[in-house]
Amino acid sequence: MKNIDLSFITINYNSSNLTIKLVDSIISQTVNLDFEIIVVDNASQNEDFQNLCDSLNRFDQVKIIKNKINSGFASGNMLGVNYATGRYYFFINNDCILLNNTSKILKDFLDFNNDVGLATAKVLDNNGNYSSSYKQFPHLIKQLFGNSIQRIVSKNRFPSNKIKLEKNSEVEVISGSCMFFRRDVFCSIGGFDTVFFLYCEEEDICKRVWDFGKKVYFIPKAEVFHEAGGSTEKSFEIEREFYISYYHLLDKHYNFLGILLLKIALFIKLFFRIFKKKNGFKIFLAAIQGFSIKSSLRYRQKLNNLGENKYYSIIN
Repeated sequence: MKNIDLSFITINYNSSNLTIKLVDSIISQTVNLDFEIIVVDNASQNEDFQNLCDSLNRFDQVKIIKNKINSGFASGNMLGVNYATGRYYFFINNDCILLNNTSKILKDFLDFNNDVGLATAKVLDNNGNYSSSYKQFPHLIKQLFGNSIQRIVSKNRFPSNKIKLEKNSEVEVISGSCMFFRRDVFCSIGGFDTVFFLYCEEEDICKRVWDFGKKVYFIPKAEVFHEAGGSTEKSFEIEREFYISYYHLLDKHYNFLGILLLKIALFIKLFFRIFKKKNGFKIFLAAIQGFSIKSSLRYRQKLNNLGENKYYSIIN
């Protein structure tokens, strides 16, 4: 099997209409590149999966992989990587659409900058804001005392998402909704950590790119629209999943003292949220229990028996 320029990898979960829009935008906007599109269906309902197949089987560039369980963001993307043949991997959320020849712009930048391992586009929301495109890693001083104190006492040179960047810039962490990787860097650092079911994958993998000696960049000329459901109120299970992931992130990247201080700070914060937030009391009880990884949604997924009697099957 020959290598191609680029593999788009996206995940569908009961949202085939969004995935179809994304694929349409990739097909219409991507020129002067040899590419493939890998769609991992994370055990959607039968009707949604059938709609996905019926709508996308007209495209020769599309591979659909059927996962029999909802294995989450990181694991779903890693499943897609098994079928990717591109020199670059473009992980993109299915609720995004490309606004220009995004992938060619990002590829050209990485082609001429070998010290860069990962890049992102300007990820625009419904209001034209792109503050979610990049952010800082949750450093100890920032988490304990806030951005203002960190700017005074820290040597961290990376911009926060409060600063609107207008040119190609080094950033510390980029949005997980739009991640353009050099394949050799992605493979060398081990790809996504599949312990993360939802949340914190981008902080973890960007930290590992920097630790590997490669840079992470924001490229504003490349543009993506992200139809994120940021205003949707989170259920208790989804909110708890964030803190489970956050604890795993701390355990991976902090020493004992840092972990202790940050967990104490979070415990105090959640205590004062008991009567202010809908799920405040339940989240505080989960904090007392330590946000155990055993409580993660990844361990409560049910098999979907649609398709061949295998863990996954390729349609197309």
